[in-house]
Amino acid sequence: MRLLLPRILRLLFPGRKGPFVFERQPVILPAKPASLNLYIHLPFCRQLCPFCPYMKEVYDPAVSAAYQEALLQELESYRRLWGDVNIESVYFGGGTPSMTPEIIERTLSWIAGNFHLGHEVGVEVNPLDAHPAVISSFKNSGVSLVSLGVQSFHDRLLGLLGRDYDGKLARQASERLLQAGFATVDADLIFAIPTQSRQEVEADVETACELGVDQISTYPLLYFSYAPLRKQLHQARVTTPSWWLERQMLAAIVKKTQEAGYRRTSIWSFNRPETIRYTTVTKDAFVGIGAGATSKIGDYFKLNTFSVAEYIKAMAEGSPLALATKLDAGDKMAYWFFWRVYDLDIDTSTFQSIFGQDLPRRVRALLSLLKLLGMTQRRGNTIRLTEMGAYIFHLIEKEYTHAYLETMWQACLQEAWPQRVVL
Repeated sequence: MRLLLPRILRLLFPGRKGPFVFERQPVILPAKPASLNLYIHLPFCRQLCPFCPYMKEVYDPAVSAAYQEALLQELESYRRLWGDVNIESVYFGGGTPSMTPEIIERTLSWIAGNFHLGHEVGVEVNPLDAHPAVISSFKNSGVSLVSLGVQSFHDRLLGLLGRDYDGKLARQASERLLQAGFATVDADLIFAIPTQSRQEVEADVETACELGVDQISTYPLLYFSYAPLRKQLHQARVTTPSWWLERQMLAAIVKKTQEAGYRRTSIWSFNRPETIRYTTVTKDAFVGIGAGATSKIGDYFKLNTFSVAEYIKAMAEGSPLALATKLDAGDKMAYWFFWRVYDLDIDTSTFQSIFGQDLPRRVRALLSLLKLLGMTQRRGNTIRLTEMGAYIFHLIEKEYTHAYLETMWQACLQEAWPQRVVL
């Protein structure tokens, strides 16, 4: 089932129907694009949280300094190729990007000096780092959006997740970031944590609303097979929430945010009116910089090596490219459609302007069926998921995460230069 469901979605679009094959191959990048979105991966952390599936390692000053130089070398390789391209957005993810504000400051300075840098610049922030010196560095560097990794305001749940701060500090960090005047302050929460009650989920959301954050992101806890948390829970005989309780939690989140005046802007995010959404995953084309970073550009989806040491070495000698797959027209359509459904809104006129055609007949037939089932509603050219439709896609997104991301990340974490990964 984990692999079947995402593959069924691809059957709706023209093109190949077999699995995606990622392998070491040359990638032909397009001519100078009109604009770019950048994702920059900063993998360093104070400690490795047991639930986190991302590519990260414990901070070392010498490694961090070498990594900073490698990032600039990779950016320079794109500058040599494309010149002074427009950068619409830059997002720093990790790891714990806020641990190394000096990398963010220098990297943004380099980008501003070599490209045309826009105003959408986002950074993930650990509550431990939200103190005046770091906040001032971000403001001076041009950071406009911040996502605070709260996870929960409950000390008990933070302890279970292995976080090294308490709920009081998380609230204080939220207040400091809001007072600093960023365009968007996002509070990142996790629900469906083992032993968590629906009342605790509601209390977390209520706290974020009362603080007045611009965006609330609420992700279900996903159990990756290679992350230590699953084994720890099994040994402690701690059970995870049932699917029904998880559904109740998500429904409570939707209700609480709506009552507080937030609008649902994706399956798992909610924004105050007129605020800029903090989002890294829904860009249709982007270039990833750093170890473990991925890019979707031109006809390819490609990944850098997941090893920090090998990334630094590769940038000194050549290219950090580890794996790539070539996308056909149907793949590009399916990718666009998937993330627009994640955003809850499918604009059929935008699809036509990008791909030069209407949505494929099978897609239109599916959308008509979903409308009859009460999962979508249409206004003009926009098809929006209802609450029921959003819940179904919540399940699909979880399946996609395990079928594609977990499989790929595990292979790349096990081997710095894997030869082939089939999804």
